[in-house]
Amino acid sequence: MNAQDIMTSPVVTTTADSTVETAAKLMLEHGTSCLPVLDNKGQLVGILTHTDFGFHRKFLPMAGHLYTLMGSWVKPETLEEVAKAVSSRSVSEVMSHPAITVQEDTPVAEVADLMIQKNISRLPVVRGKALVGIVTRHDFVKLMAMSPTQD
Repeated sequence: MNAQDIMTSPVVTTTADSTVETAAKLMLEHGTSCLPVLDNKGQLVGILTHTDFGFHRKFLPMAGHLYTLMGSWVKPETLEEVAKAVSSRSVSEVMSHPAITVQEDTPVAEVADLMIQKNISRLPVVRGKALVGIVTRHDFVKLMAMSPTQD
């Protein structure tokens, strides 16, 4: 079995010059946690995941708790204000790049191994340089559904 057998296709994408706000709306609208990022020629240039938005809790001595949101320090009471300010940033500023990819004929075992080695949850699938799908950790559930049951 290969990547093409378990990948999700078609893929919801965004562009590098889109705003974070637009990308966030796309993610919510389509119920996805990632968006492959394409340039103006339709070539894959990166990937945007919910973790790239960078909302993390930071514990600092004597400071209680603070958050970072896309690199900006945030107090809990100013979270909404900072979120609104960073929503106008471009996707290219926060995406992971270059995107790690696999070819559509990559064996599923190699896909899984790469995801584990790189500690990533999603891999864009390409045919040559063209994006044709994406494999997420969730897609591995398909392996269970495809396996013949044993009596």
